[in-house]
Amino acid sequence: MVRRKEAKITALLVVGVTLVLCFLNVPFSEVGIMKGCAFASRLVYHFFHASLLHWFANAWCLLSLFFIYNMSLRELTTAFVASSLVPLSILPELPTVGLSGICFFLMGRIALSVRRKLYYQAWLAVYLALGFLFPNSNGWLHLYCYLIGLFIGFLNMPLR
Repeated sequence: MVRRKEAKITALLVVGVTLVLCFLNVPFSEVGIMKGCAFASRLVYHFFHASLLHWFANAWCLLSLFFIYNMSLRELTTAFVASSLVPLSILPELPTVGLSGICFFLMGRIALSVRRKLYYQAWLAVYLALGFLFPNSNGWLHLYCYLIGLFIGFLNMPLR
C-alpha cells in the first residue's frame, strides 16, 4: 500500500515538474527526441511539452492511470525506460516532446487486465489513429510504446 502511495506522489511530482518546464523557453531541437538526437534528449524529452493543452492531456492521462489503475513505481520506471529506447528509425525529422510515450506504454501495460477489453481497445485504436492524423504528433512513437507495453503486460499476466 505504501509503495502505491509513493508511486502516486511520484506521478504528481512528474506532472508538477513538467508544468514548470512548460514555461521555460527551451528550444525543442535541444531537448526533443528525433533522428540524430543526442543521448541526453532520450532522457529529458518526456518532461517538455509543446503547449499547456499538450501538457494537460498528458498530465490527465498519466494521473488517471496512477489513481484509477493503481500503477506502481516500477511500472512508471519501465515505461520511462521503454519510451526512452524508442528506435531512431521510427522518429521524424522534427523533435518530439511530451509524456505521451509513457502514457501509451502504461495503457498497453493494462490493456489485458481491463474489464471491457473490446471497448478499451477500440478507444485506443482511435487514439493511435489520431496520432497519425494530427500534424506534429508522433503516431509511430505512440504505437511503439503501446505495443511494448502490451507485450510487457502479456508477459506479466497471471496464469489461470
